[in-house]
Amino acid sequence: MTDYEYADLFASFLTAQNAVFANYMAVVTGMLAASWLIAPKLGRFTAGIFLFIYSLWTIGLIFALIGVFGDFTRLGLEIARVTTSPDTALGWIGPVHDGHEMMARMYYGLIATAVLAYLASLVFFFLVRRRNIQ
Repeated sequence: MTDYEYADLFASFLTAQNAVFANYMAVVTGMLAASWLIAPKLGRFTAGIFLFIYSLWTIGLIFALIGVFGDFTRLGLEIARVTTSPDTALGWIGPVHDGHEMMARMYYGLIATAVLAYLASLVFFFLVRRRNIQ
């Protein structure tokens, strides 16, 4: 592949990863708003169905993030390998330039953020329900 193709593919993967993450954060934000507005009004059965559907969507998006960002990370590592060649000019790509450690930190940081946001939204749902029930 040429340098242009690597850079274009890297930008495309980054765009796809950002789109999936934006969708994920929109779902989590919607859950927080729904929790605040309707959690106290839901019965136990309805709350269970609501949380089940939310969990299916959110866990599916977390796996999509793992897939998309995993591909992005592997491409970044491949570009990092190619940049060791003297006839390439791909060293300007920030996370790739910093090497394997930076790409791994970005990958694990994103996944940890996604999982923690999911867990925090569930805790928020139950806290709002508990506060308004008492």
